[in-house]
Amino acid sequence: MKGVSSVAAALIVKNEERFLPGCLDSLSGRVDDIIIVDTGSSDATVNIATGAGAKVIHHQWTGDFAAARNVGLDAVGSEWFLYIDADERLRLPEGGRVSDYLDSSAIAASVRFQPKKGYTRYREPRLFRNDPRLRFRGRLHETFMPVLQEISARENLPIARTSIELDHLGYDGDQSEKHARNLPLLEDCVRSEPNRLYYWHHLAETLAALGRTDEALAAANEGFARAEFDVSEKAEANASLILQAIARLSLERGDDPLPLIEENAHHLALDYGLAFLRGHALLNAGRPLEALQAAMALRRIDPDELHEGLLAFDRGIFREKACELAAQACLEAGKRREAAAYLAEAELLAASEKAAAEPR
Repeated sequence: MKGVSSVAAALIVKNEERFLPGCLDSLSGRVDDIIIVDTGSSDATVNIATGAGAKVIHHQWTGDFAAARNVGLDAVGSEWFLYIDADERLRLPEGGRVSDYLDSSAIAASVRFQPKKGYTRYREPRLFRNDPRLRFRGRLHETFMPVLQEISARENLPIARTSIELDHLGYDGDQSEKHARNLPLLEDCVRSEPNRLYYWHHLAETLAALGRTDEALAAANEGFARAEFDVSEKAEANASLILQAIARLSLERGDDPLPLIEENAHHLALDYGLAFLRGHALLNAGRPLEALQAAMALRRIDPDELHEGLLAFDRGIFREKACELAAQACLEAGKRREAAAYLAEAELLAASEKAAAEPR
């Protein structure tokens, strides 16, 4: 593997005094430069950044995440850059520096990203050559993946995979303020880019979190109907996320999502979240033995091995939640002894997960 000489980390921040120290600590000694674009902090964020030796650029917030990120990229002088947020933590499994994990023959590289505590990891490109053609687009969920993929294919430059890990902590705690901020941006995004599926998924989830279930289902159905416009691997993953949202919201309303799930059964092979929801739909449909089979199939999967796909899953669906589903299925099927055994296993798994998550 051809090495890379230098890597910069690029962040955009606003009032991140709670998260920023941990992020900067995870980057210390592992990257060559840290570029921070501050969009109007009124707390100690800027002092924390400068105290850590980061280069701070002040940028007036315009409601456009891509514009703010690009200001940072324009200041990067390193050969490669990592884009990261203040509520994320860098982990290098074999130690060393980020540059040790990169191949200069590639144009980009993915990390193993954990979106939330208690979830599996998935593959997400976060490391890129410092190429002026690579600039973000999109006011929210900014990306340059379309142009990156075009350059990769045209110039035969691979998007490599690394064992680098990023942990995201920002979904812990109350998210109501973030939902209220994002809603008008998402509504504008689906109007301006209606075929970008992830916008529909995020809009549906945001509406659901705000208690607007009917609107959430309408958004999810609209997004799913647009899945046929894009047949890429990423679009398939986003379509699965939307289908999950439809299934979950339908179950919560007492509706039956099973026909829609079965109609789109090709998603089940790699979408274990959808497979879990299917198990509950089977139970509701009076098919407990099939629900038990679904639960046992999930129980046989090792969540620690799921880090190369494009979807992340609640680890519990392979552990205690799978056992709880199996117990419910056994009760419905009249298998009380088996149900008691699955419930006992669920309690043990939940206790071990809680113990593992506690700070030491």
